[in-house]
Amino acid sequence: MKTVKTLPSALLAAAALFAACDSHNGWNLKGNIDGAESGTKLAIEACNAGNWYVLDSVATGKNGAFDYRAAEPAQWAEIMRVTLPGKGSVYFPVEGNDCVTLNTTAGAFSSDARLSGTAMASAVSAVDSIVFSTDNLDALRQSLGGIIVTDTTGIVAYYAVGKSVGNQLIFNPQESFGNRIYGAAAQVYEHYKPEDPHGQVLKSTFFAGRQALGKSVPQQQTIELPAQGYIDIARYDAKGTEHKISDLVKPGNVVLVSFTGYDQEFSPSYNKILNDLYTLYHSNGLEIYQIAFDNSEVEWKEASRTLPWITVWNSPQDGTEALIAYNVGSIPMTFIIGKSGEIEQRIVDPTQLPAAVSKLF
Repeated sequence: MKTVKTLPSALLAAAALFAACDSHNGWNLKGNIDGAESGTKLAIEACNAGNWYVLDSVATGKNGAFDYRAAEPAQWAEIMRVTLPGKGSVYFPVEGNDCVTLNTTAGAFSSDARLSGTAMASAVSAVDSIVFSTDNLDALRQSLGGIIVTDTTGIVAYYAVGKSVGNQLIFNPQESFGNRIYGAAAQVYEHYKPEDPHGQVLKSTFFAGRQALGKSVPQQQTIELPAQGYIDIARYDAKGTEHKISDLVKPGNVVLVSFTGYDQEFSPSYNKILNDLYTLYHSNGLEIYQIAFDNSEVEWKEASRTLPWITVWNSPQDGTEALIAYNVGSIPMTFIIGKSGEIEQRIVDPTQLPAAVSKLF
């Protein structure tokens, strides 16, 4: 039997949360460390050019509870960490006057940590959970790669791309796969937060890795398409039929290769734009090959059921190969393959699609 919270209790809980998280100008880290003695000191640390330093400290109170409040808001989304001496550190993101909650134990301070309070905090916590629970390095790279190339915050990609296991980098920017993942992480900032200095750090690392690999570096150091021609992809639709991009690329056809997620907030408006274009130009040779990166196959099948174009699913087992091949740093993203069979344009903002497609008909 469900317990229904009364309205007055709900209002009181909301008011208490608001008072705890929004009564000052700076960001806030609070929570509970099960098993920590009262007065246990925690170090709050920040990073400068790869060097961690103690910013401040906070002591636990009764039952391991603590509440740290920074004096100033974070100018950019930053990764901070809280350290329990002798027990390790927990990394957490803050932006502006965010309020982040940490719940963990004194005995397994790092591995038991659960962050909440903001979407970024939950995402960073998910990254660490994957790292702690995945033994196979290739599987770990695929899982984190999927998070990086679909991130829209910047700081989650920044955090994930720099993770290590022991002394080994998960993504080495001087190896081909790791370098492409760094490029994808840099693209997140390029698309969503071009002024954020973290993006420049990622971009510099990406191009330094390219040089180490013996690849050319563009004079303007912009991250461009990996190839002039399209890269073929084969995936299966909801009925189990395999479809390839190359099946649609024919003389006179214009093909939109759409990278998306049906479980994302942008999906309905994005598909509305695609549907309008398909209605207008399909009889003249417009085709759409849409790849969805949803976690749930059942939900993907239901969402794709009524769409008139080719929709295929990139399952977790398929990994991030398609995203990396097209250097996709965020979704939705659309590539326009022109009548010559080559990629003519990459569209990040879906509202620019109608003007770009109309020029080809």
